[in-house]
Amino acid sequence: MPWAARLQFLQAVFFTFSGVGFLLDLANPRPGRTLHIVFLVFMGGAIGVAYGFCFMRAPKLLPVLVAVHVVLAFVLTPHLGSLAVDWAQVANTADGVDVIGCLFAILLGYVFFVRFVRKQGLHYFRVQTEIELAEQIHRSLVPPIARHGSQEEFYGVSVPSGEMGGDLVDLVQDGNTWIGYLADVSGHGVPSGVLMAMVKSAVRMRLAASSEPQVILEDLNRVISELIAAEMFVTLAFVSLGKSNDLHFATAGHLPILHFRSATGSVCELSTPNPPIGIFKEQKFTSSHVEFSSGDIAVLLTDGLTEAANENEEEYGLERVKQQVTKHCGESLKVLCEMMLGEARKFGKQIDDQSVLLVRRL
Repeated sequence: MPWAARLQFLQAVFFTFSGVGFLLDLANPRPGRTLHIVFLVFMGGAIGVAYGFCFMRAPKLLPVLVAVHVVLAFVLTPHLGSLAVDWAQVANTADGVDVIGCLFAILLGYVFFVRFVRKQGLHYFRVQTEIELAEQIHRSLVPPIARHGSQEEFYGVSVPSGEMGGDLVDLVQDGNTWIGYLADVSGHGVPSGVLMAMVKSAVRMRLAASSEPQVILEDLNRVISELIAAEMFVTLAFVSLGKSNDLHFATAGHLPILHFRSATGSVCELSTPNPPIGIFKEQKFTSSHVEFSSGDIAVLLTDGLTEAANENEEEYGLERVKQQVTKHCGESLKVLCEMMLGEARKFGKQIDDQSVLLVRRL
């Protein structure tokens, strides 16, 4: 437990047990009552803190602390004078019996409370540590992309909705060919993040042998379908860009790729009729290509951006994305990406991972 949280806990313990001092004063008032009350209140809180600290840091030393407490009570009591509590007198009065009952109730409640905090606290911090580790893994697997080739420019980013997302943005160079893809794993959290890592590993391994979109998708589907649960799947958008003016692309159950044509200032949708990855074990996939001229931009994005909904439950949609691409096509890809994500967040709350990969022919 962090020291800040530990101090807050000990403060709560102090003020809980300081109330014992007021109870004792009610049952056994003494001359010089103000000093008597202050002493009892402080000692009640201090003793509670001592036991609380022992419970948290060294439970095995609890018998030693109890022994020290008993010894000090016998040794110091004769020297306390008016500050001491006359327990014999307390026990002989009706109010004193009630006070003793309250003390035992507080003590038992405190013991059970500490046991609960220890058990649940360990569970919480274990889970929190795992979440932080998952977040670090996600950042290392899906870092921001900002690359410039001789004729191409790339920018990509993934913003998870939680600690660990299921979106994947990746870019690989194979000789003179650039391969960029964006994947969206169904679901949320750690299971999606684990599958996302598997997809990245499988794609990168397959790219070592071939960069043909349909071949990669077929092999990826064959591998992933055997490893995931029945209700899970992966949608994917894939582009391949070489020295020619062709953009090879494929989508598998994913949003269409947006193609901004610099010559006409228009945006069209590119897609192929493929199912998501992992649905069918043996599945043929198709790819296509389109002319990709100087100034053209390809936009790959996940539905976490288009499905952002406002208070009227109206979704952001692809048309607004197209408008942003057309409006900011002259900006750097980083600025364009930030504008797209920023406008979507202004429109509605993010409820799913939002990822974008932008490709521009220079």
